[in-house]
Amino acid sequence: MAASFSLTGSLRVAPSWVDELNTTALTDSVTVLKSFTLANGTGNAQANGFYKDVLTIAAAGTVNVDLRALPLVFMGGSGTLSLASVKVLLIVNRSSTASLSVGVSVANRWTGLAAGLITVGPAGVLYTTQLTTGLATTASNKVLAITNNGASAADIEVYIVGVKT
Repeated sequence: MAASFSLTGSLRVAPSWVDELNTTALTDSVTVLKSFTLANGTGNAQANGFYKDVLTIAAAGTVNVDLRALPLVFMGGSGTLSLASVKVLLIVNRSSTASLSVGVSVANRWTGLAAGLITVGPAGVLYTTQLTTGLATTASNKVLAITNNGASAADIEVYIVGVKT
């Protein structure tokens, strides 16, 4: 039986702002809803690979997520997922005290996300989509390194959707 993939996602932001001024109160609110769908395949608005994991990073430690060798373990079986491009990336910092540095310099560092570091604060989230062509990986541009800047271990959730090699 052939594998099949589909994803429907959304990001909703609904802030409300009130400022009590000298003579009146200003109130503003807006709801932003960004929805998307990825169908099964390898083209624009398509993906065929999905990875998720909860990783523990030791205090001052670094975890390397190899986008060309993502470990898959399911119901006693195992395998490896190799992504040619990343369409959706979500990193959730479960720690309420530690900040993370995403994209630290390591061998075969993945520069598709950013040329420099991205800081994710305590209980923060890094979320990005590139739904058309995706963010490319190569054999020498594939390792997403995440460093725990805290004094104790931090758990993170990692979700990646992309196109398989």
